Parts: sequence; structure tokens; C-alpha cells
Amino acid sequence: MKEEDFSRLKEKMAIAITILTYELADMWGHVSVRGPDSKHFLLRHLRPPGDESVPPDDVLEFDLGGKRTSGRRERPDEIFFYVCPYRVKKEVGSVIHCHPPMALALTAAGQKIIPIHQDSVNFGKHVPVAPWLYGYWRDHGEKAVKLMGDNCALMIMGHGALVVGKTIEEACMNMVHLERTAKMILQARGSAKLRSISPSVAKRLLSVAGSGAKETRRERRSGGPALLEWSYYESMVKRGERWSRL
Repeated sequence: MKEEDFSRLKEKMAIAITILTYELADMWGHVSVRGPDSKHFLLRHLRPPGDESVPPDDVLEFDLGGKRTSGRRERPDEIFFYVCPYRVKKEVGSVIHCHPPMALALTAAGQKIIPIHQDSVNFGKHVPVAPWLYGYWRDHGEKAVKLMGDNCALMIMGHGALVVGKTIEEACMNMVHLERTAKMILQARGSAKLRSISPSVAKRLLSVAGSGAKETRRERRSGGPALLEWSYYESMVKRGERWSRL
């Protein structure tokens, strides 16, 4: 991988980790992004390394068989949560696995994450739910991909969530909105019957979202509204600022 590509992706991974650790208030999980050659992917742990001799921003590189080709940290147990989506879903450019607490609580209560607002229409009718899986085993990674189907997210009972995106920006915002939507649903439970956005409305919205200004159309071609959101949070991270969480 060219040094300039590595540096660019490494910076994006660092931004994603800052956004996710703040939004989810949890250190477990990994952020990954497919390399320019499509035959390798980069991965970073959310938590810092236990070994002080390893740089905190150490990035691991793997081939699509799960073999580490560079980096100093240990290979994550759940490597097949990354290997399998990259091998099967050629359009996927980023895979993220985290343990979003409110989304897990909602799933444990037997509820599903449904699109109750515009930022959650990417989840389709609802986010599919898998029984407990652990990406240490290849067959669990394969099951996760199969159960996710065409969705961009999968909840795993008693464990966490897996999200994908065409870009790391899109995958990061998918994870953010997964947790935010779960919080909204939990806060609304008991007060009234939840109503989701209908498939026809969601389809209509997705066909025009972000089509206003020239720069927005340009962003839309290269990442859509998720990239616009990402840019907002990225600028705050670089200024050392934080935003209000739901």
C-alpha cells in the first residue's frame, strides 16, 4: 500500500474511533477499512494497546484470509467478522464492530431497531437480529454475513453490532445512528405505539437526500449524506471539541 494511502486511511480510522468511543461510551470493538487494492484491509482496535511498547495508533493490515501482513498488535479474536464481509460483499469498503449498549438493551428486550426517523432509513424495515455469534470462528462470520443480507447493520444478541458501508465514513455514521435510534426507541417505549417511516417514504427520501447544492451533489456521489455528517464531526474532533449526545 502506498504511504499516502496508508496515512489517509489511518487518519480516517483515528477520527472514526474518536467519534465512536464518545458516542457509544465503550472501548470494545474495531474499525476497519478496505485497502485500495481490495485484497487487504486495515484494522484498529478501539481500546489502546496493553503493551506500552506498541504505539497507541498502531494499525494492523490483513489479507482477505485473515493473515496479518503488517502491524504490531495482536490479531483480534473476531477476525472473521471482518474477513467474511470483505470476501463476500465486494461493494463493502468498511466494516465496524462495536458493543453499542442501548442497541443491545433494546435487542435484549425483544425489540427491533426500526426506522423511526430520517437518519435511520438506511436500516430498511428493521435491523436484523442474530443469535449470539463470535467472530473467532469462520462459520460465525459467515452466518453474520448471511443474516445481515442486504442490510447495512446486524445486531448480535448478547454481544454487539456489526455495520458495513461503502466508505469508512458511511460505516461510522451507520453505527452512530444505530445507537441513537435505539436510544430514541427506548425513550419512546410505553408512551405510545411506535410508528416507523414507511418503505415508500424511505425510498423517496433516499432518492433525493443531499441533492440540493452543487457541493452536496458532489459529496453524494462519493459518500452521500453520511459524508456530510462525517465532515461535521471530523471538524469538531480536529478542534478538540465535543457535541451533545442524545
